[in-house]
Amino acid sequence: MDRVWKRLSAPLSRRAGSLFRHHRFGLYILAVLVGLTSGLGAVLFRLGIDAWSQLLSGANDYTVSMGPSVGLLAPLGTWFVLVTPVLSGLLTGPLMSRLGRTPTGHGVAGVIWSTRHGDGTMAPLPALAATTSAALTIGGGGSVGPEGPIAELGASTASIIGRRLRLHRSSIRHLAAAGTAAGIASAFNAPLAGAFFALEVILMGFSADAFIVIVLACVSSTVLSHHLLGTTLSLSLPYLDLSGDAQLGWVALLGAVGGGVGVGFMRLRFVILDALTRAWQRLGIPIWARPGIGGLAVGTTLLILPEMYGESSAALNRALAGRYALTLLLVLCVAKMLATSLTLGMGFVGGVFAPSLFIGGTLGAAFGTLVAPSYAPAAGVFGVIGMGAVFAGAARAPMTAVLLIIEMTGQHALLVPLMLATVLATFISRFLSRGTLFTEELRRRGEDVEDPMATTLLGRTRASRLMVDPPGVLQATASLSQAASVMSRRGLSALPVVATGQDRTGGELLGCVTAAQLAESLLSEDSDDVSARPATVADLTLVRDRLDCEDEATDVLQALTDTRLEGLPVVTRTAGSGAEELVGWVSQRIVVERVYEAQAQARTAAATYTSWGSRLQDRWHSRPVPRRRIGRISRISRVSSRSSRRSRRR
Repeated sequence: MDRVWKRLSAPLSRRAGSLFRHHRFGLYILAVLVGLTSGLGAVLFRLGIDAWSQLLSGANDYTVSMGPSVGLLAPLGTWFVLVTPVLSGLLTGPLMSRLGRTPTGHGVAGVIWSTRHGDGTMAPLPALAATTSAALTIGGGGSVGPEGPIAELGASTASIIGRRLRLHRSSIRHLAAAGTAAGIASAFNAPLAGAFFALEVILMGFSADAFIVIVLACVSSTVLSHHLLGTTLSLSLPYLDLSGDAQLGWVALLGAVGGGVGVGFMRLRFVILDALTRAWQRLGIPIWARPGIGGLAVGTTLLILPEMYGESSAALNRALAGRYALTLLLVLCVAKMLATSLTLGMGFVGGVFAPSLFIGGTLGAAFGTLVAPSYAPAAGVFGVIGMGAVFAGAARAPMTAVLLIIEMTGQHALLVPLMLATVLATFISRFLSRGTLFTEELRRRGEDVEDPMATTLLGRTRASRLMVDPPGVLQATASLSQAASVMSRRGLSALPVVATGQDRTGGELLGCVTAAQLAESLLSEDSDDVSARPATVADLTLVRDRLDCEDEATDVLQALTDTRLEGLPVVTRTAGSGAEELVGWVSQRIVVERVYEAQAQARTAAATYTSWGSRLQDRWHSRPVPRRRIGRISRISRVSSRSSRRSRRR
């Protein structure tokens, strides 16, 4: 019975794997599966945040009442906010230090890195640890957002599915982006914004295949979220509208200011992170203990401004409703930037997506209160526009910003001013900063994902990644006939020469000898001038061109083009002596093979995706033509050729 089952199941598994690997329909099925899984993960994540917040404060959103705790810490009264970050930090620190270590990084930056420089794979265990830690952080009062862990959880879910089915790298990248988009869509009830977030921020490009996969995941996750959590808007606001197109001048000014504030938020985050990291290292405090100790600083911030607790959704609603004075709005705007930077600098886990919306909302509300004090909805109108402007300035994703704000608030009448503000904010952001809220972390790690060189076949690949062992090495005392014999036997036109008595690699490079030099020297042996004859290869004028290990692919290609040599040696400088040590060899053949590998992979990926209609069409064209039809075609061609000759005579 087992043998029969194996015979039946083996072909079925192979067919299923072929469906998912080689057909778009299979990839679309996986996109729906990834969307449902990511959506379920986002729902559970949201329930975890609410459960921890309920346990500590007695409310899903403490910023609704900002009174004493009615939960587990009720005996502490309003002082409980000093304790909740410490409790969360004592759990978060050990959890992340033991299970959260990953080379890709966490959050949206980690997803970007894995999709740009790898195959989109992210380890599931660190992602799960980060999601759990973020739920503890937000529920315990940390001033961060949920989008980073959700993006990581969705990408890791897609990676598990893609690797189990052995999908192509491009398919796994698209599924990882789809998982991220599905998590964002489910968390913010914004499916279209989630899709464009994945295209603008994660993949940094648009393609029809990626868009379809991402949209399918977003739709499935949003439907699941609606069934489990409901369909209410993230921000409940009355109908808002500008009082005329004349106000677009103020909108443009707010867009420019919002772009600058977004860049300032990004810079402040890393300034505080660097300062706190140096302080932790100077004090010798281990990583696992930092969130527990740093929770005291976060709790002190909450004692002063309880509006900073968690995502601060209720406080943002009050700001957009015009219930805060101008001075308090500016204080909340600056305080959110400081509180978020402090929370992340202390070692807590979370995203910066939601805090940027709060910063933009309070900034816009203050702007509206200042420029239109007599217009009651001004705080809400400019607050909504400010949310989009600051997010666009920080993330440099204008389409995501517009769609996100529209889907979160339902204010379709503000579409035009939102478009204007986000575009200007993006322009100011590009003018002031090279990195964004998500890519700056990667830039600090030496990974510039926005580098134009990253889109070329070889990119910034170092010579150390292109080199191989030298095909042959000559010592300085080798005779010309010996060098010619080695060069002829191995079919080479150039060979490196090292100092006498040194190894094949690791020796001090003196230069290269070419086949032309050897031929010229050997032919000159017939001359009568014995003193002019070189005895060893060291007596020749060696070619001094060489490559350093850190030279980029462009430098390698330029050197091979300028010297017109078949290959060049790769050296590294030894510490102290400064001698150039031979470590490898780069040839034209190696570079051509690398380019061919990239082209072959692209052609294979293009050939694997097909459709039922195209296969049917190919089969139709490949059918043998009947003899009757061949005779008919030949008669028609003869008639047409006769008529064309007659027309030319006329």
